Amino acid sequence: MDEQHAERAGITQTEVFPLAMLSTGGMLLFPVSNDLLTMFVALEVLSLPLYLMCGLARCRRLLSQEAALKYFLLGAFSSALFLYGIAMLYGYADTLTVPGIGAAITKNGGTAMALIGAGLLTVGLLFKIGAVPFHSWVPDVYQGAPTPITGFMAAATKIAAFGALLRILTVALPGLTADWRPY
Repeated sequence: MDEQHAERAGITQTEVFPLAMLSTGGMLLFPVSNDLLTMFVALEVLSLPLYLMCGLARCRRLLSQEAALKYFLLGAFSSALFLYGIAMLYGYADTLTVPGIGAAITKNGGTAMALIGAGLLTVGLLFKIGAVPFHSWVPDVYQGAPTPITGFMAAATKIAAFGALLRILTVALPGLTADWRPY
């Protein structure tokens, strides 16, 4: 859709559609990626358009921009935790592939470095999901973002992040289940 056609149709914000499609592409790639570096790139492709779309409200502009800034800062913090967890797991397993990390943990056993890396990776994903100890950003961001974008963020990002979390816990970290699973 070009800009002139959008103006004739009365659509004034045409940037929402490409941003939503870019974010959806990241959501599709995030849970199916086979190595942690691709997973991180997909996480950023998923997140960066959402930061921009949060600030697009016209009637509550200041509240929307505050929500976008808060979402960006806490998203950057969670991405840093996720990336540091990747670095710790790479230092332990000497590979970035998800099955390779699982094989290294099964072969060598869980050490403190693997546990810390798995913990940081999990905390980074739980921040993105908005799980209970890490959910302080959720009410402010959902209130400030436009309603359709809030619905998109509340549903689609959670599904993609839960899929990635499930993949990491079952494929990369099965040797650590005795350490993170409740008895």
